Amino acid sequence: MDARVLTDPSGSAPNEDAAGVLGEVAVVVDGAGIPERFRAGCRHSVAWYSHHLASALLLHAQDAADLREALAAAIGTVASRHASTCDLEAGSPSATVTAVRIRPDHLEHLVLCDCSLLLRRRDGSVERCTDDRVDRIQPAEPTAEAVEALRNAPGGFWVARHEVEAAEQALVGTAPLDQIDRVHLMSDGITRTIDLLGTHDAAELEAALAADPRRLLHDLRSAEAALEAARRPRKMHDDASVISIVLPPHAPASAQRSALYGQ
Repeated sequence: MDARVLTDPSGSAPNEDAAGVLGEVAVVVDGAGIPERFRAGCRHSVAWYSHHLASALLLHAQDAADLREALAAAIGTVASRHASTCDLEAGSPSATVTAVRIRPDHLEHLVLCDCSLLLRRRDGSVERCTDDRVDRIQPAEPTAEAVEALRNAPGGFWVARHEVEAAEQALVGTAPLDQIDRVHLMSDGITRTIDLLGTHDAAELEAALAADPRRLLHDLRSAEAALEAARRPRKMHDDASVISIVLPPHAPASAQRSALYGQ
């Protein structure tokens, strides 16, 4: 697989996104930028966690029966790397995840929390896959403590952290390869174009990523900086990462291979 990844940190701090490709698997992990008091039990940074989780997920997805199983194994692997030095139950870094795996005749995909996946079908339609449970909860809860109490809890929302059972809460699906021509995996730094700025819908974002992802990123950063104060989020800019997969249009499904591109 020929792979290039577009990732852009929000500033001078370490990039808390991690993105990569190994074999027929692609992964984007977005470290959750929560206040330090909610991860006080761990000495490791959010960037440490997201990068370790991405590498572990890429490895486990090579052999796992399905992507939920691979994510559970990856969460367990990373937890074991710092359970002896950190009190994970007292608070540890977390991350959102999206992943795809290409099989001989279909594409598997997984989304956990607010990373997103865009599937462009050969008929021109575009489907966005995302997990909006955290978005439904945040407006209803008045404090950060109330939101945090619902993290990885029944009736709340789920992220990758140290609890392997979170993997069972990931949204998964499959699509026949002969029906898909492009796939984009992205952190929510990219989908700000839809959810925060309103400059694109899913189809427009897909087309912009296919045409010129660097131009999209330039326009995104400019639009973030131009937001009026009342609409500006806690972070003016967010780490932004995307992997785009192009599937050959004419190869038989059993012989298709993907080429990944970025600028």
